[in-house]
Amino acid sequence: MLDTIKLHLKDYEITGNSTLEVQPARFVSGTGEVVSEFPLFRNSTGRTFYGSKAFLNNEKWNLTLKPVGYSTSGTACFLHFSIPKIHNGNNFYSVGEYGTEAVFNQVEQELAENGINTNLQRAELSRVDTFKNIQAEQSFDSYSTLFQLLKCNRGIKRDYGTTFLLSNSQQEFTVYDKLVEMQNRGISTSEFPENTQRYEHRLLNRNKIKSVYGFSSAADIFKGGYQVIRQKQVESWKQSLFCYSVEEVVTLGSKQLEQEMAIFKNRFGSTWFQWFLKSYGAYYLARFAGVEVVKTALESLEADRMKVWRTVKILEKAKREMDFAKTEQNSEKTLGELYQELQQKVCLN
Repeated sequence: MLDTIKLHLKDYEITGNSTLEVQPARFVSGTGEVVSEFPLFRNSTGRTFYGSKAFLNNEKWNLTLKPVGYSTSGTACFLHFSIPKIHNGNNFYSVGEYGTEAVFNQVEQELAENGINTNLQRAELSRVDTFKNIQAEQSFDSYSTLFQLLKCNRGIKRDYGTTFLLSNSQQEFTVYDKLVEMQNRGISTSEFPENTQRYEHRLLNRNKIKSVYGFSSAADIFKGGYQVIRQKQVESWKQSLFCYSVEEVVTLGSKQLEQEMAIFKNRFGSTWFQWFLKSYGAYYLARFAGVEVVKTALESLEADRMKVWRTVKILEKAKREMDFAKTEQNSEKTLGELYQELQQKVCLN
């Protein structure tokens, strides 16, 4: 359930043998004038360190000290890490409440070993990512039209592949092919279920976390808050991506078909429906069989190579017209059936 969290450490001590790295401030080469230098921290020996920021990163967690205007000290310390990645070695499977607390204790101990003493449960939650993996019945591309119909923004991210996103400045709902993301990171996926879709809900600041969960202290996770997060995770998906009934999704689908028809009517006038039918047929013939397969079949039936060439060109042109109007991917199910499947797996199980 919980994936990456970001903590704002309010109470910490940095020892004299800390492994924190300090990034110096920028300076003007001609004059040597220092630009944007700030007092970052004072260690336990009383020495004050100046620079643009300080940080300590490893494969498990990242810690950053940086100047901020809202802190009384002028500096804020943030720590973020993936709970399942630390606990399991990867973030595919979720971790329960006791495993989550064990991860907090482990990270706290590792920080101490690096000269940073703190109690993580006294920290404030600055970002919380929750997730749920589902095993879909079809490939991820089969749901593309549905996600776009639900007003998700489609994008391509380097490590994630194709993603669908609903977002504002305070939260994000994102869906992607989990196995593609793992493969892009060089992780073997042979032992994981095929067609795994990942649904992530990201609360991006403390105020949003408190408004959704009713608390923002890390300690509250282990005082009943874990179950609150689990409950709110389901409610949040019901209120966002899955707020429609199946009937409403079917209506949305009919509106999309109407829009596709309107494009043909505007382009072809009185002959638009003939072009629409021709393009629809070409679209599915080219998608399911492939242009090269159609060409090979035509060559076996038709001796006139020029006629074959012209026919293939007609097929390609008609398919392009439909590609212009349509984004639907290969699926054996209706939009309503696809929606009902995902709604049940994400919100009801």
